[in-house]
Amino acid sequence: MWNLIKAEMSYDRLRINIYILFCVASFVSIWLGVKWERNRAPMTMLMVLGLSLVAVYAGEKNRTIQKRDRLHVLLPISPWKIGISHLLYPIGVLLGIYVVYFLSALFVYPFSSRSLTLLSLSQMFTLTGLVLVVNAVILLHRDLRMTFTNKHQRFVISLFWFVVYFGALLPFYVVTNFFGLFGEDTQAQNFLTRLLESPTGFISAGLVLSAISLVVFVKRKSYVDS
Repeated sequence: MWNLIKAEMSYDRLRINIYILFCVASFVSIWLGVKWERNRAPMTMLMVLGLSLVAVYAGEKNRTIQKRDRLHVLLPISPWKIGISHLLYPIGVLLGIYVVYFLSALFVYPFSSRSLTLLSLSQMFTLTGLVLVVNAVILLHRDLRMTFTNKHQRFVISLFWFVVYFGALLPFYVVTNFFGLFGEDTQAQNFLTRLLESPTGFISAGLVLSAISLVVFVKRKSYVDS
């Protein structure tokens, strides 16, 4: 299983490295360019959430063309371990981004005229839970589309994916008052700020959805088209 994850990351290393470099540029821009301290952590969390998943799934079309799932199930490894590797792959990328994040802070610190606002441990766990949630829904979307061929069923599956993905991003836009649409220092912003530092619910939801997506993957009738 670990060799499979390593092989996937090695195959996608160019894309992953490009997005990690983009993360570094984003971190530096946020630390040096965002004046309101309260916005720095949510904006950093938004960048990490989006880029960690995009780094993994930007090549989804090519992955389907290459029929990687079909190739993997032909290996002498159980479908359960293959499914678990799908869940752990984005977490591996996320951990890599965390390492780069703190290394970037060490590099920027001597050049910053103010103290750097770093993510707290609670915020990092919240991010990890959100990555688990969105990743599980992406995998459910992928596997259920191979199970249900009716266009109405596929529409419902795609709508579910969109609602969860949009719902995961929306709190960050509200907290940072994106384009001035949500006001400043509102009750909603204060509530969401506290929520983003409370990882238990996100981790729990991520683990439940990950377990469901794992079962759905294993129970698929065919892997020929993916």
